Amino acid sequence: MLVALATLSACHAGARPDGAPAPAAPEAAVQAFLAAVDSNAIDQMAALWGDANGPPTDRRILREREQRLTIIQSLLRHDGFQVVPAPPSAPAPPAGRRMVWVELRNGATRATVPFTVVGQRRGGWLVEDIGLEALMPSGTPRRTTTP
Repeated sequence: MLVALATLSACHAGARPDGAPAPAAPEAAVQAFLAAVDSNAIDQMAALWGDANGPPTDRRILREREQRLTIIQSLLRHDGFQVVPAPPSAPAPPAGRRMVWVELRNGATRATVPFTVVGQRRGGWLVEDIGLEALMPSGTPRRTTTP
């Protein structure tokens, strides 16, 4: 299932499709993304997902991304969350990116999930990748979640 989330290249534009500015801080981008998960708002999740050029705008890519974000949403469902410090063994993020570590709580279960966020060329931050393997049973290999 996560293999389907692994790769997707896209044409991008510099602004979010909904016209709203991207969140000004990395943590704000992750918090807004998780609020969209809670609200069952795939369109808002999509507007907060992209790369340095912004969210993808190609229609074919948008359809595929919506399907992938639906899967991501089901994996990220939670009762609560909080931004936490990076673990001491955390790898450094790639250039131009930041890592935001979030503890997701679902009942008695807790998982610390890394979110990679990227600064846009026109300002603001978007979620670029989520370490969904943190939500999987141990032994699951690392895969990216680029919709």
